[in-house]
Amino acid sequence: MKIEEQLCAAIDSRSVIVMTSAKDPEGATREVEPHIVYEASTRNILVDFYQVAGYSERGTLEWKRLKVADIRKVERLDKTFKIRRAEGYNPDNRERYRRVICKVQEDQDSDKR
Repeated sequence: MKIEEQLCAAIDSRSVIVMTSAKDPEGATREVEPHIVYEASTRNILVDFYQVAGYSERGTLEWKRLKVADIRKVERLDKTFKIRRAEGYNPDNRERYRRVICKVQEDQDSDKR
């Protein structure tokens, strides 16, 4: 399964994932809540995620994005996440999201997750 497909499967099930990036130091991992995979105006395919643990170049746990092409490994964990609207998630940002490939879906049970 391609990285993009793994990300979309995790987004669909709202699974927290551990991932590694080619841009990070050897052995570094990030624990993240992926929210959307999209094509940006630059034509790059990106993933926006909320980082909850692990390596951070800036030392912060917050909203981040990476090129999907830079992600080397994705591992789904046995825990789920809530949509982070209060932290600024806005899937309708047309300036950022030229074409949405997959995104978390809101449902009536979203507050129960």
